[in-house]
Amino acid sequence: MAESTKEAFRRLRPCCVQLTKEQTVQNVLQMRKHLGETSKEDLQELQEYVLFPLRLLLKQKQRLHESLTQAVLECMTHVFQHTHVNHWDMLEDTFTQLCILLSSPNNHGQVADMSEELKLAVVTTLKTLLLASDTSLLLTLYSTKWLPMLGHAVSILLSMAEQEGARKLRLEAMECLVVLAGCHPECAGFGSSLEKHIADSFASFLPGITMTLCRVITGDAKQGHAVTVSAIEAWSKIVAMVMSDSSLDNNQSQSSVGSHDPEMSERLRSVQVRRTEEWRSSTAEKLNVLLQRISAVVTHPNWRVRLALVEFGETLLMKCTKSLQCCTSPLLQLLVSLVGDDYPQVADRCRQVLSTYSGEHLGSRPLVEILEENLHSLATSLPRLVRTADDEKKLSTLNLTHGYLNLLGPRVMSLLNSAAHLRRLSMALVQILELDITDIKIVEQRTPGVGVPAMSVSRTALPDPRESSAAAHYNTANRMKRFRHFQAPHIYSLLIQISQLLGYHGDLSLLVDHFLDLYQQSSLHRKQAVLILSLILLGSTGTELTDVAARSPSEETTDIISSLLEEYISPKNWHLPTSSQSEYTGVSNTGPGWSGGTTPSITASSDWLMPRSSPGEHQISFQTLNSNILQICLQLEGIGVFAKVLGENFKVLLIQGLYPVLEKLGDESAVISETAYTTLTDMCESCGYGSVGQLIAQNADYLVNAISLCLRHYSLNPRAPQALTVMLQYSDKDILPLVQDTIEEILLALDQHHEDRSVSFMRVLQSLVTAINRWFPLNKTEETRQRPSRTIWDVEKSQSIRDFLLEYHQTKKAADGILGDSSVDDDVTDVGHDGKETTKDSGNEEAFEMEEPDKKPDIPIHIKNVLEVLARCKHLMSAADPRLRLQVLDITCEGLTALQDSKDQLLPQMHQLWQPFVHRLEDSEPLVILKAFETLCMMGKVCGDFIRKRVVKEVWPKVTTFLTNQAKISLKAGPAYTHTVAYRLQCAILEGLGPLCVKLEIGETEVDTIACACVPYLSTRQPHKLQEGGCSVFDALIHLEPDVVWLTLCELYCPDVPQPPHTCFPPVQVSGSTSEKCEYAANVTLLLGKLR
Repeated sequence: MAESTKEAFRRLRPCCVQLTKEQTVQNVLQMRKHLGETSKEDLQELQEYVLFPLRLLLKQKQRLHESLTQAVLECMTHVFQHTHVNHWDMLEDTFTQLCILLSSPNNHGQVADMSEELKLAVVTTLKTLLLASDTSLLLTLYSTKWLPMLGHAVSILLSMAEQEGARKLRLEAMECLVVLAGCHPECAGFGSSLEKHIADSFASFLPGITMTLCRVITGDAKQGHAVTVSAIEAWSKIVAMVMSDSSLDNNQSQSSVGSHDPEMSERLRSVQVRRTEEWRSSTAEKLNVLLQRISAVVTHPNWRVRLALVEFGETLLMKCTKSLQCCTSPLLQLLVSLVGDDYPQVADRCRQVLSTYSGEHLGSRPLVEILEENLHSLATSLPRLVRTADDEKKLSTLNLTHGYLNLLGPRVMSLLNSAAHLRRLSMALVQILELDITDIKIVEQRTPGVGVPAMSVSRTALPDPRESSAAAHYNTANRMKRFRHFQAPHIYSLLIQISQLLGYHGDLSLLVDHFLDLYQQSSLHRKQAVLILSLILLGSTGTELTDVAARSPSEETTDIISSLLEEYISPKNWHLPTSSQSEYTGVSNTGPGWSGGTTPSITASSDWLMPRSSPGEHQISFQTLNSNILQICLQLEGIGVFAKVLGENFKVLLIQGLYPVLEKLGDESAVISETAYTTLTDMCESCGYGSVGQLIAQNADYLVNAISLCLRHYSLNPRAPQALTVMLQYSDKDILPLVQDTIEEILLALDQHHEDRSVSFMRVLQSLVTAINRWFPLNKTEETRQRPSRTIWDVEKSQSIRDFLLEYHQTKKAADGILGDSSVDDDVTDVGHDGKETTKDSGNEEAFEMEEPDKKPDIPIHIKNVLEVLARCKHLMSAADPRLRLQVLDITCEGLTALQDSKDQLLPQMHQLWQPFVHRLEDSEPLVILKAFETLCMMGKVCGDFIRKRVVKEVWPKVTTFLTNQAKISLKAGPAYTHTVAYRLQCAILEGLGPLCVKLEIGETEVDTIACACVPYLSTRQPHKLQEGGCSVFDALIHLEPDVVWLTLCELYCPDVPQPPHTCFPPVQVSGSTSEKCEYAANVTLLLGKLR
């Protein structure tokens, strides 16, 4: 360390220490003064030391006074302006704290309510921090892992740029955004690798950035020309950075950062936008709309704004020639409109830009004429090539087909009017798109549900309707579509484009009628027909195609989609068996339709529904099940395409299509469930809903009515409870009043049909209780409240002693029969803290005691629902079906958790549940015993010492007997024992026993009983996990009765014999072994160390 650095350290050290002790503005200003006297070299050496007390101030939970926070931020800004940040921890921590300062603690995503001066200080500090950071740190900052944090910062900066009133703050926010995007002039030294990282990250934020800055650009002229100019520059720089031709060309064969990180969650990967060709085309079209709005600013009265628009046009034309090709026309129009500007600065610059662009990019393309006969001959040979040629030949042939269709353009419509051309081309597509249905994984993948998988145990037993988690959603298209004749994804991509070109340039009505005939005539072509119909409709609008103009769907398109939707969700095509235990074991070609989009007509024939009579009948091959699953998934995808094509106009079809899709979301097949979720997200995006929950909430009245009608005819609609389960899973608490009547119908149906339909109904009730726990979370203050020690009388002040003596005095008089006797001296002498005696009249106490007790509040509706569910659990806990017993125990855990804040309802309910529950600890099924003990641990957590006596009397003997007997078996067992249910039960009991004892606050006798039962598990001959469980029990018992534990351990192994402190004390005799070879030595030594 140089002498100047040492001198600077001696000067700054007292300031840092004083600031750490006393956080005042004066101390910060004093530190700022000394920092100004320190050279850059010395400040770089002392950077971390100087910033430590400042960062510590920002991390305080309570918000500091604004003047103090502003002083701290100005101090940090000075440090960052004169130093370089070389440590990731400092960048991450400071970046996070600055974002937290700007964020509102109450309104997520909103700017905090603070003074404009403080906001300006935070933004300035953030900007200087980014400029001072090393490029190696920025590579990490712009990785996928930190994308949410970057997104939050971008959102806050955009909010300030648009909504703040202070002009300086808006300018600073946009400049900080430009710095964050790496487009600032001081960021010119960034390498190509870092620029690619930044572009990949900001591709995810491009829609929000461009739309917000577009609103700023087109805002009121009163905001000042500087704000408009800054917004124009930021818009063009960020778009050019993300959409530049060089960046996109290099990105085609490269994956985004972190996309292959095995530790990266699927949800985090889904946030990252992949800058593919499709994304580029779609983004360019959306940017084109914004450009047209921005073009209106050419009439702005300030010449500096118009000059900024010239630079804006040059940046996008030169750097995004290919990527924003569809935006070339409005950009050129913008420049041409400014050539004759009154200000020479604007006009001359505009001519220069147009001249440069004309010399480098403008030119004409030769047009290629394609004969219809060539396409006809190619379509004739395509089916043969599909079966015999290799993938490379197929790819080249399809490329040629795509080229012909693309160049023919509108002439395709007249070509397809020929029946021969249409048939050959359609059969070629149908044959090449034949799906592979031999993959056993399709049918065997089930959704993760509650309890054990469903099994058909009787005529009326229902399969297990599973839930589909939104957090587990991912794109299942590639996994679901495995084709028989090709595997290369490029071939499928070409087939998509070919089908979409047919839909765009062909007669839509003719194509749909033709492929619908194939769908209805042959089950062999049905799946391919559905897939091609979806691609044709998707291509009809041109939104997925390049180099074509997008167009709105016509009324004819709406009618076509409505008829297709009705065909897809008809029972013969919708209710197909997807497992060997399916409710639908056979379908006919005719059946009732959805009456108004709700339920099948009960007056129509129901021969299409044939319930299974026995597990051995109607055996279905897994290829048939796979085919049914794929058909349902393709139809679900088709409904999603319908929503994409119609957009907002699809809302009129929600009443017809939403309930069937929602029912499939609760399907037991994982592929169907995930595809249904994808369809729902497409509906949300197209109809303007923010989430699946909002979609359900906005249409809850129709859905509740549909479910209610289905429940009344349950034999015709055995999957109706699945729809209610999904509604509860994806909705918020506002849905509860709407579904209350339906819940009551479920409860009533369960009471009437508890013998044959309990599993299906209880699964719905479990979803209800789980949703209630999610909607009404536990009060954290109650959850974390610590119980006082039983063995310590903590008298905090002398007033507590006085109150105790007063209570004792009154109790003693009552015991002696001295009540209401005025002749007796009832005055009590009280000695205060000052030693003076005061007298209190007992009449005042009597008046206080006669206060009217508080009235009990009404029980909330969600608590009533939980109580109703638990009342059913009490009766079904001893059901004959093991899976139902497991389900009831799961619901009991959830229900008790929901009642944890309502002690008045929790404890009586616990009393009623106890007697049937305690028998489950002696169940004939080991899995039920395992679940029962987990439930017992939950009871101990929520009820505490309320159940202590019951547990000690009725549970401890069973637990200790099991542990003692099983310890003898596990002691001699081999490695195969660890795969048994008994071993799992041992582990579960040992892991949960310690926390349970602590919650119950058991006494010395019980501690000794538990310790004796767990002693065998301290042997090193036991399996390692059982040893860990035994040690964890003793760890918990140490906090309750350390003396008992010490004596028990010393009876096993005593490494150090206790020596008396004086000769007058006799030596203590312990029977434990002193040999280090003792089988208990290792674990006992570890536990004795914790006791010391």
